[in-house]
Amino acid sequence: MIDIFEKYAPRWRSAVRDYAKSVWNEEDSIDARSEYDSRARLFAKRYRYALEQYYADKGMRVYRGTITGKVKEWLNVQYALRDSIPEMVKDRQNEVVQREIARLQKEKSYTAQEALNKIFDARKGENVYKVFSFKDHYKDKSEQIGDENAYALGTSINEGIIKNFSDRYIWTTQRDKRVRETHRKLNGKCFLFDDPPTEVSKSGKEHKGNPGTAWGCRCYAAIPTKPVKPLRGYIVHER
Repeated sequence: MIDIFEKYAPRWRSAVRDYAKSVWNEEDSIDARSEYDSRARLFAKRYRYALEQYYADKGMRVYRGTITGKVKEWLNVQYALRDSIPEMVKDRQNEVVQREIARLQKEKSYTAQEALNKIFDARKGENVYKVFSFKDHYKDKSEQIGDENAYALGTSINEGIIKNFSDRYIWTTQRDKRVRETHRKLNGKCFLFDDPPTEVSKSGKEHKGNPGTAWGCRCYAAIPTKPVKPLRGYIVHER
């Protein structure tokens, strides 16, 4: 399962990055939106097929109607993301500009004044991207957004499939350094879909949900391979 996620997630990560880059650089918005939509549909189709094959190889017959609904939901979220990225990019550019202006205004050198003039000219002409590159200021963020949304589709389809065969699951992480502390503690434990664990952060904020429902979560539900008793009313605290 992890192999499937690792194979397909980078494809949507790059799609979101490429679209965000075109927005940042003020390239043709119609072409960029069309390309984004096309890649979203292709990604969902291939991701879905890979997961269906994964379970078919295990002798598990998948009800396609359930998965179709999950895919449609995901695509709607991605179209909403597409529409929100221009505003997100604009906010980021304004943040970068204000921070750089504040830094340069503390300097008194001729070079600093030249840089300020360049920034102000760019803002007047709405060409901020010519002064501040996408690579340095939004590439990593856009890839993170793409990554999280790719895993969201995988975990959603996966959960829809497993629920056809079991009322419980094994919490499974991606087993890398990005896994948060509370999810490392949940890894390998069994829960009911109707009674997921509750995470409590250091600040006291609570989140009750199955894998993939918390912000930025890349965990997924794995079907138990042997009879196992689920934990009920489970709470895990961040240290």
